[in-house]
Amino acid sequence: LIAEADAEIVGIGQVRLHAHCKELGSLVVVPAYRGQGVGAALIAALEARAGYPLHLMCGLHNVAYYQRFGYAVVAEADIPPGLLPPAWIMRLLARLFGIRVAVMVKRA
Repeated sequence: LIAEADAEIVGIGQVRLHAHCKELGSLVVVPAYRGQGVGAALIAALEARAGYPLHLMCGLHNVAYYQRFGYAVVAEADIPPGLLPPAWIMRLLARLFGIRVAVMVKRA
């Protein structure tokens, strides 16, 4: 899904279909348009199209943002199969690059 203003792309987002779940992903808003509701509008439109439950992965620094829309962090044991790479890869990324992610879900 693409958000436009003045004939320019100002935001994008998508829903990826996995074998066991749907994932909200690739949500990006141009810095000059952040804080103006573009991300919220994209999320609402994508949710309306995809339905629930809807999962997402985000950096830990973005958890509070998605909580505003009703998403909750999922326990590692409850992450749908195929949504994340194997746990050992995630641990390696965290150790080598400091990359830490949360998986979240909105059920309705």
